Amino acid sequence: MAGRPGTAPRATIYDVAKEADVSAATVSRVLSGRDGVAPATREHVKNIASMMGYRANALARDLSVRTSNMVAVMIPDIANPFFGELVKGVQAAALEQGLTTLICDTAGEASLEFTYLDGLLSRQVTHVFVVGLTLDRATVQGYTDAGVNFVAVDRPMDNASSVLVRSDNRAGGQLAVQHLLQQGHRRIAHISGPPKVQLSRDRRRGYQEALIAAGLEVDPALIVESDFTEGGGAEAFLELDRRGAKFTAVFAADDLIAVGAMSGAASTGRRVPRDISIVGFDDILLARYTTPPLTTVGQNAVAMGARAVQVISSPVTKGRRIILPVSLVVRGSTGAPPSPSAARQRRTHGTHDRRH
Repeated sequence: MAGRPGTAPRATIYDVAKEADVSAATVSRVLSGRDGVAPATREHVKNIASMMGYRANALARDLSVRTSNMVAVMIPDIANPFFGELVKGVQAAALEQGLTTLICDTAGEASLEFTYLDGLLSRQVTHVFVVGLTLDRATVQGYTDAGVNFVAVDRPMDNASSVLVRSDNRAGGQLAVQHLLQQGHRRIAHISGPPKVQLSRDRRRGYQEALIAAGLEVDPALIVESDFTEGGGAEAFLELDRRGAKFTAVFAADDLIAVGAMSGAASTGRRVPRDISIVGFDDILLARYTTPPLTTVGQNAVAMGARAVQVISSPVTKGRRIILPVSLVVRGSTGAPPSPSAARQRRTHGTHDRRH
């Protein structure tokens, strides 16, 4: 706890929770007079709060009496351009409803998620847009019981009652591969996102279904995993190269991975799209300015954020899935596969340029 110089620090809702050995959500329910807390626990929390001199301030009064004019969006990586666009959509739509937006970068860590959610509760922020919370279902339910209205965006959360707004990731994977097949590619690699993330699995499923629909086998040697970063994409491309598997195209699970794959390809002597075609997913602003510009599956992150905000002011069935369409954006990073003679020449003269 921290206070102004010369003053005693003020106890917060999470200070009380720590001392009482309960969750901040439980403290919030007790102090706001909500049901769902055992009588003994309720009395214990009240005694601890009184002992610590806890006083609810103007932003932490009973949820049934006062609510904040703020909403919050919790994202796992503020440096990812896709999430910047998503936040822009949330912020613009929230302003139209007279609401201001708080931005919380969780780095995908449960400890930070706890910290932010406790702080939001103490400020009466009842609407929270989340991208991929790692907290378990029971914990999420505790915050829901305390008055938090979660709306999942882009990725589902471990709470079946929350509304989810996302793009059609499976269809996007199909679009990417179908485009490469139309260009003449038959050996198409896939750099997947982290398998624990649902959208990674959905995009990979679309990749596999498009190959199977074209009468092609899914080769496990052509599938490698990455995190959603340029560095991860570069390393994943080099891993494909080390495996010695032949491929003429790559479908990357997002644009940052694709940008990294383009760098990885260059380090092995391959040129895009002469030697290798690459497709990304997201259509972030950077995709227009790579060399060559990146072909990608476009999803509208701004519209996704705005649609999520609409959920809080319109009656939407809990557990509903709102799926937004995607589209293929063709640019210069894809083309026909190289001829067998050109590929042999590339392998002969480009080997000395490889850096592993």
